[in-house]
Amino acid sequence: MNVPKPRKDLTRVRLKFMLGLFKSSEFAHRRHAIFQVLACCFWYLGLFPGRLGFDYALLTRMVQDGEATAWWGATYYWIFRLLTFEGEIIYVLSLVGLLILTASIFYFIDSLSLSMKNRLRVKSFLMATPLYGVFGVNVSHDVFQVSGLLLFSGLLLRVFLNQKSSTLHVFMISIAASLCLLMTQTGIVISAFMVLLLSKVLKIRALIVLIFMALIYSGSGIGLPKSESSIAHVSSTIPRLLLVDLKCVVQHPDVVPTEAEWLVLERFGTRVAWKEPVPCSNPDILAEPLGLNSLLAKDRSLEISWPLIQTYWSVVGRDPAIVVMSHIQRSRVALPPPFFQPPTNQVSWNVDEPIGLGTNTAIQDGPGLLHPSIDETSVQIHLQILQPLEVIAQGLTFLINQASWFWGWGGLWLYPILFFYFYRMRVRSVRTLSLLLSPTILLHLSIVLIGPSSLGRYVMSTVYMGFICLLASFEKSGENRD
Repeated sequence: MNVPKPRKDLTRVRLKFMLGLFKSSEFAHRRHAIFQVLACCFWYLGLFPGRLGFDYALLTRMVQDGEATAWWGATYYWIFRLLTFEGEIIYVLSLVGLLILTASIFYFIDSLSLSMKNRLRVKSFLMATPLYGVFGVNVSHDVFQVSGLLLFSGLLLRVFLNQKSSTLHVFMISIAASLCLLMTQTGIVISAFMVLLLSKVLKIRALIVLIFMALIYSGSGIGLPKSESSIAHVSSTIPRLLLVDLKCVVQHPDVVPTEAEWLVLERFGTRVAWKEPVPCSNPDILAEPLGLNSLLAKDRSLEISWPLIQTYWSVVGRDPAIVVMSHIQRSRVALPPPFFQPPTNQVSWNVDEPIGLGTNTAIQDGPGLLHPSIDETSVQIHLQILQPLEVIAQGLTFLINQASWFWGWGGLWLYPILFFYFYRMRVRSVRTLSLLLSPTILLHLSIVLIGPSSLGRYVMSTVYMGFICLLASFEKSGENRD
């Protein structure tokens, strides 16, 4: 006679089965995949139709007025114009940027020597943060540059460390990364260097990638006024950088240029303008007394000349410390502690003053990391149903921005990358380590040399890589790696 099992035992068996199914690798993969899709949707819908900063609000108005410019990159201008439908909407471009960034982050994480379990954890954790969502929906060419740098960084790991990539794979990723980097001026140089670095693997295909880059770069200038072409932009940028450095030196009370030097300097501003003391930490502030910004707004052209170069070397050569310190101040985000000072925080640290004194309700006292607003009313879309999501997203965004000095300090985030590569991935050769980090090294060097301004968005690829490596470092030693 069969005796039926007690109902309690059947329930226990079912619970064990369900628990085992929940813990299985296949179910965990699906669970993380669902979470990642939901996280992507949350940030896109919570910050719909995207975020738009001052520069790109200006670009939006220019496109709406039928103006053309290569100031933010000629290639990006055409992408912006196409995907915003002549500056009418931004939600398509913000979605494209978010998806490209997501794919690039996943590619970099999958290039690390991590177990599948840890890869899923790192992806999900990063996507839950505003670092991913708010930056991803920001309409900016920086999103594309970050994506390109992550793609190249992941590709170098696969080529020089894992050695599992076919020539076709290297070729396709190089094309994708180069296309992203063509959106910025510094990205063009980094992309060309990366292709040459990978030429031993690409062989003849390296030439194809370089030709592709040249065609895109030169083709982007078609349809732009001559003074607005990429070449004109680069040719006007160089003298502007020289003049900004000169302004920082000449305004010092103890610096006295010679009469011959004054003859050159006075072509760009009066002696009073040159001697007017302004902070050297921002090139736009330095350029203002000389009227360089208004000059560029008129014809977007500044001519470089041999007398200007001679004057630069003679003036700067006598007092190099001033220029060096100026570049340090303007590139603090790219320089590591404890050797250099941290970036300026968005929120004032003076606890003895009323919160928000002298600022708007966003209490932004210094440069922020994640842009929380849409600075052009014509492309704003308010959907009441999405307001609860926006409140949560904006609250999380402020938690990052109120400590922007930390989250946006690329020089600080270099340390988790070095730790992970050296100790966890056992890259002990300086040469190999330099190869693997070459995109990041080139980025930081270019920021120091150019000194654009100490803004966290310029080093966001380093922040991502450092944050990913920090999360990945918590992997248990017993977990199997794929």
